[in-house]
Amino acid sequence: MNESSIAATVGETFHRQPPQLGEIDYIVIAVMLLISSGIGVYFRFSGGKQKTTQEFLMAGRDMAVWPVAFSVMASGKSAITYLGVPSDMYVYGTYFAFVNLGNTCGALVAGYLFLPVFFRTRACTTYEYLEKRFGRTLRVICSLSFSIQSMLYIAVILYAPALALSAVTNLTIWMSVVSVGVVCTFYCTLGGMKAVLWTDVFQALLMYGGMVAMVIKGCLDVGGIETVISRAKDGGRLIIPGFEPDFTTRYTFINIFFYGFFTTLSAYGASQMQVQRLLTVRSVHRARCALFSSLPITFVFHVVNCLAGLVVFANFYDCDPLTSGEGVISKPDQLLPYFSLTALGSIPGLPGLCICGMLSAALSTMSSMVNSLTTVTVEDFFRPMCAKRGMTDAYATFVAKLITLVYGGIGLVLTFVVASFGNVLQASTIVYGLVAGPTLGVFLLGVLTSRSNEKGAIIGLVMSLALTAWISFGGAATNVAHPRLPVSVSGCPGSNSTTPLPDFTLAPQYHNKSHYTTDWDVLTEGVATEVSKEYVFPLYRISYMWFTPIGVMATVIFGYLSSLIFCKSASTDEYLLSPIAQKIFGLKPHQTYTDVELTSASALSNGTVTKEELSS
Repeated sequence: MNESSIAATVGETFHRQPPQLGEIDYIVIAVMLLISSGIGVYFRFSGGKQKTTQEFLMAGRDMAVWPVAFSVMASGKSAITYLGVPSDMYVYGTYFAFVNLGNTCGALVAGYLFLPVFFRTRACTTYEYLEKRFGRTLRVICSLSFSIQSMLYIAVILYAPALALSAVTNLTIWMSVVSVGVVCTFYCTLGGMKAVLWTDVFQALLMYGGMVAMVIKGCLDVGGIETVISRAKDGGRLIIPGFEPDFTTRYTFINIFFYGFFTTLSAYGASQMQVQRLLTVRSVHRARCALFSSLPITFVFHVVNCLAGLVVFANFYDCDPLTSGEGVISKPDQLLPYFSLTALGSIPGLPGLCICGMLSAALSTMSSMVNSLTTVTVEDFFRPMCAKRGMTDAYATFVAKLITLVYGGIGLVLTFVVASFGNVLQASTIVYGLVAGPTLGVFLLGVLTSRSNEKGAIIGLVMSLALTAWISFGGAATNVAHPRLPVSVSGCPGSNSTTPLPDFTLAPQYHNKSHYTTDWDVLTEGVATEVSKEYVFPLYRISYMWFTPIGVMATVIFGYLSSLIFCKSASTDEYLLSPIAQKIFGLKPHQTYTDVELTSASALSNGTVTKEELSS
């Protein structure tokens, strides 16, 4: 029996009014937004006062390790993740909890494979390295693709959580979107990178606080953590992924591990948003410390996030709100905000704290994207175009602040576009994901191979983008479906005790059913529709977890072969290769820059010292 038919047979349909936020909750949310704005004002009038591009874009390259570690965690966990992981636990079980293994390995590899190269070149953007390694054309292509996908994704991270919150609270969509967008643009424009990093610290604490509050209160309401685990087990939610080499199954251990590994390697090895944070410290050693320190912070948050999904399931164990007929929520990503208000509504201000955690996740990711977009625009496009005409650093800083303001406005405008055309949301998410793999492949060609060249890398990038786009959009168009675990409505008001309900002990057998539901239908239509298991082109059945690994491998293979076949190999400076590649090729490792050298280089570029003073 499918979920829609279960809901239809639960007896009389009943409707509840969405929970309401109280005055204290609104005060808590307002205080959060004011503090975030205040951090931007503080850094506008303190320290370097955002007068140089090094200060505004790179925080003077003298940040401490721990705020960078918290920023890496906060900017990597968007509101989509904040809401999506608990709903994934609720709908599919604990598969996604194992992604932490791949994430940890990917971060460790990135710390030794990519970070030394970025510090050697003293790049402000990751794509600046591509010009030194390959050429100007490839730098422009990758910078442009990053800019387009980031602008689209800003709209997604603003609209998706606002849509979920508006469905279960009296907080309207545009109240959430405009407040988050305006506040983020304000402190990014005034305080630059330092404001972004320190607001990330504040927002990370709110994310933790809101999630922990929900977990603790949810456990107490059902009688303790033992009850949560027991109900999750009875409901078939405690699942260990199998090791079968199946590319079409949504979750296997191999799929999950390689997804986590390559997406994290891409984030810390090719993504401007995360790498820029790590470049705000003085040396590669401190950058590694910041990256590796963020791992336990991220790991614990992910575990708490997963536990929240099980807590929500335990509380709705015998009355699934998605299929009960209440009419309050209709999509899995609305489960967490709905639970936060129903479980914590009796404690004034606590629902507001949980909403602050959700909005903070959106703020931290948006601010990181806006700041990295500004850096890419200034360093990869504006500064090279104005190099011949001459440009003072003060003027470049003014332009950077203006560009930050513009990107914040563009994000808000695109959010209205996403709201008007629902399919843009899906397309934006796919576009953001499919570019990550091919781009990472280009960087791997650069740091690991000495014979790859620009033409070969471009050929590999284009062919990989075509392949991943074909698979991604083809899979979305054919609506390849995946099974959802069963739920119960036996404890709902007005339920009929004689109504046949899903037996939780039979949950694993649902994987063998001939009917499937699409993830996109679940997210957009609420109650999933059934589609027949008809023939689908094999590539369209591949799990989304393989999109990034496929993009990486295609770029490396096509790019390297194209370099050998169609183009002459050019000599590569050894300092542009990773230390790992240097050892493989027997090259003498290039001397890394010390804290003093980087501080001196930053002071020289800022104009605070002259060459004569520096040499003396």
